[in-house]
Amino acid sequence: MKSSRLIAPSALWLLLSIVSAASMAHYVTAIWSANQPPGFSDLYAPWWASHELLLHRRNPYSSGVAREIQAIIYGAPVPSSQDDPNGIAGGFAYPPYTTLLFWPVIHTSFSAAQKIFVGTSVLLTLLSLALWLSAFRFRLPLAQWLAVALFVLGSFPALQALKLQSLSLIAAAFIAITLFLLSTGRFVFGGLFLAAATFKPQFVVALLPWLALWAIADWRHRRSMAWSFLITMVSLGLISQWLAPGWIPNFLNVVRSYRHYTYGHSLLDVWLSPAMGSVVGAFLLLSALALSWRYRSLPADSLGFLSTTSFMLAVNIVVIPTLAPHAQLLLLPGFVCLLCNPISPGSANSFTRLSCGAVWILLAWPWIAAFGLLLAGFIYPSASLLRFWQLPLYTSPVLPLAVLLALGGLLVGSRDHKHLGKA
Repeated sequence: MKSSRLIAPSALWLLLSIVSAASMAHYVTAIWSANQPPGFSDLYAPWWASHELLLHRRNPYSSGVAREIQAIIYGAPVPSSQDDPNGIAGGFAYPPYTTLLFWPVIHTSFSAAQKIFVGTSVLLTLLSLALWLSAFRFRLPLAQWLAVALFVLGSFPALQALKLQSLSLIAAAFIAITLFLLSTGRFVFGGLFLAAATFKPQFVVALLPWLALWAIADWRHRRSMAWSFLITMVSLGLISQWLAPGWIPNFLNVVRSYRHYTYGHSLLDVWLSPAMGSVVGAFLLLSALALSWRYRSLPADSLGFLSTTSFMLAVNIVVIPTLAPHAQLLLLPGFVCLLCNPISPGSANSFTRLSCGAVWILLAWPWIAAFGLLLAGFIYPSASLLRFWQLPLYTSPVLPLAVLLALGGLLVGSRDHKHLGKA
């Protein structure tokens, strides 16, 4: 991929990325998170539950562990409610095998675990970017790579995840590693990392059926990925059963409470209604799989396969029951895919061109708004800007749909099934 496809000099892009990242960092720390409790962290619940499960064999889903977590995060236990009669909302909401991720830090203090997590998450996010660029054969000079890296780390989803210390960063990295391994023919390790990514199961809702369809299409050569995934999942399930006997009902109970506690609705639920959102979501997922059918036989290092995977990850964001922007880390390969496929007037229909243009406009808005709030901070007191905290987030509910439509348009209109190595 030639650098001439970028429309501005490297130095200008690098400067713009620095300003954008600084503006967003100011917004996240000074405005978006201004009223959060001092101890609020998405990391504390899995860290403390891992500590108690692995060291003391306490049930991580118990109300006792949940109250201990709530007391640190919110300053006091959360009262029970009709939707959460056991008062476990805000507690541990992952499969038990997630605690294996925390095994290296269960003997450390939480402050040390936080520092390790932030450093590891930044490195894994940069690795994710590098792997997606490599998978798409998108090569950049150093200055341009640094600019893209700053845009990624300086985006609201990434900074929100770092501020909250969300495991979304880890799950997104595991998915990037999975697809890179598949694109380089390492199917056994790809299946292993795909299974590891299921510690955040909502991130693989659309990815798993697509990869299953792809594996079945050439079972003789791809079965090693499927068997690796299945064996790893069975192993993780058995480990979970050993660590927390009867964990599945407890986990599902926590998930139900968690959805009520965090307003667990999909973007479709917001645009339509919870009832209609579920129906449309199921239809969208089935339609996406139908669209992916023509690409099921392509090798994992082909543009068609990677574009379809990016499309399915965009579908994932639209249908899963979360509005958290940090889940949009899964859109990263979609952006890389669109960069690899610049739209020219004669190469796509008007709808696809409009969708691609909308993607970049919607993506740019949060940085523009954050920069405006940064400039306003030099004139007005910071407290007076808090009422505008939603301004950079206005495009967040629409961006995944725009990416989905743009990638879908490319897949519908594409007749190029060339090997990426020949592109």
